[in-house]
Amino acid sequence: MNIIPKPSGLIIKDGLFSITNSTKISVKPDTESIFIANVLKAHCKEYLGFSLDITNHELGIIFRLESSIQNDYEMTIETEIITISSKTHEGLFHGLQTLKQLIVEYKRHLPCLEIKDTPEFLDRGFYHDVTRGKVPTIETLKELADLAASYKLNQLQLYVEHTYLYKNQSEVWTCTDPLTAEEIMMLDDYCAKRYIELVPSISTFGHLYEALISESYSSLCELDVVESHFSWVDRMDHHTLDVSNEKSILFVKEMIDEFIPLFRSNKFNICADETFDLGKGKNKTSADKIGTGKLYVDFLVQIIKHVKTYDKEVMFWGDIIIKYPEHIDALPKDLICLNWWYWLNYDEDKVKIIHDHGFDQYICPGVNGWNKLMNDHQMAYDNIKMMVSFGRKYHARGILNTDWGDYGHMNFLSNSIPGLIYGAAFSWGSTYSQSELNDHLDILYFGARISIMSCLMTLSEKHQLDMLALVQWVEKKNTEWLDQINISVEDIQSDNLVIKEVIEVLMDSLSQVTISKRKHINRYICSANGIRLYNELLVILMKYVQGQDVLLLVTPIELAKKLEYWLLDFKTLWYEENKTSELYRIVEFIKQITRWLRRIK
Repeated sequence: MNIIPKPSGLIIKDGLFSITNSTKISVKPDTESIFIANVLKAHCKEYLGFSLDITNHELGIIFRLESSIQNDYEMTIETEIITISSKTHEGLFHGLQTLKQLIVEYKRHLPCLEIKDTPEFLDRGFYHDVTRGKVPTIETLKELADLAASYKLNQLQLYVEHTYLYKNQSEVWTCTDPLTAEEIMMLDDYCAKRYIELVPSISTFGHLYEALISESYSSLCELDVVESHFSWVDRMDHHTLDVSNEKSILFVKEMIDEFIPLFRSNKFNICADETFDLGKGKNKTSADKIGTGKLYVDFLVQIIKHVKTYDKEVMFWGDIIIKYPEHIDALPKDLICLNWWYWLNYDEDKVKIIHDHGFDQYICPGVNGWNKLMNDHQMAYDNIKMMVSFGRKYHARGILNTDWGDYGHMNFLSNSIPGLIYGAAFSWGSTYSQSELNDHLDILYFGARISIMSCLMTLSEKHQLDMLALVQWVEKKNTEWLDQINISVEDIQSDNLVIKEVIEVLMDSLSQVTISKRKHINRYICSANGIRLYNELLVILMKYVQGQDVLLLVTPIELAKKLEYWLLDFKTLWYEENKTSELYRIVEFIKQITRWLRRIK
């Protein structure tokens, strides 16, 4: 059976339950139960072609609250009745997701079975970047919540730096289209109805580029601000608060005070990661005297104390404190450490040390879409599998799967859906082969008769020039990452022929996938076209930047024109899901490349 996540206990029996238009959905007449019934009713309408009536009489498909149930939910399908039981409405909602998948696979005729199901990890979340270029519309964020709920995730976090409309920071958020208080509260309510905790998450220490280059707040930066123009590289790598300036903590407190009341969550993520500049500027003397780790912990504790005045559990990214283990015990023990790593070969001791010091921790893998036009799904699978195994070994409280948007966030949210589902599957507790998960995506998510996932895997393999190498060269004339790409022109040409074939398959799939999934296929086609153009650009860079004696696949002027037409398609898809936001930065970035291409003699 293609149920994701796999139930922890499943017994298949003889016989079938056949849903007809006279089948009833039975629930108690309370708000949450009726909501669950209506979700099932709409699902039957979409996948079976007819809807079912809702009743409070126990017949047909019964959702039953029972205090004696020991599992998250239990389901029995018999020839005459389906019963989903739980002690909580949330458990009933999880059982509903399993039933929905069974209907997608088996349609009207469901196999008789018995399920007893409980997740391994208490908290199972998805973390989505809404800062580094892309601010989704509220409709897109609701779709993300629905997707997360469908795979039994119970937590969602949005990464915010300058993309919330703080009342006193118009100078900071004016570069984008920020989320508003109304949108946040609307999403919070939408998530709560689907048993997803929307956890507030803002940068409070490092990664404060837009604030710390502003006239109002630049004095709070650890380094002297010398920016004359915007830089994706500098936004990623610099701009940490000056911990010796008493106005820094006041700045942080003001943001927390305005943001925290928007959420019903009892948690708050203060981030506090990648404080790269700490102790390298205004605090260098102090760092030399007492150590950078001490500077970090002392300011972190101030932030923590303020959040705790709201009676919230405090989350923070663990990368810095893990570098300074001698200071771990200076932190209060009731924190949740977000222990992240997005590639392979993570040092297991970095998970063990947090466990041994008595902290709760979330294990945080990633969907590996940043810096790319198509996610590296192989790396995402391997990383999620590895990190969750560490979480299992060291009894992590939760899994928080991350989706970042470095350097303009050109990767579509659609491209991260496989990674989201990988994370949901593993965080429930089972283990899977990648082919199992990909088959599920092809058959049940996309509803395709051809392998969409095979296409996406191929695209990620043929993606030779990533945004990291390209942005570093465009902005800084730094060829360090470009020089690490080792491939021949012949292989790039071969890759592009394969990509062309993939695009044909994806075009054919548009008539095969379910209608609601066609928008994802269009984004995959756009990504594929972009990858092909980036590969052609790589050859031109090899000749005119690296000085290699190579034959071009396309003239520079021809590529400039193709990039501009591709950008038109990209913008159309951007507008369908996102506010305008910082799309203009991507436009200017592509224009810089096309201007350079046209100047080549």
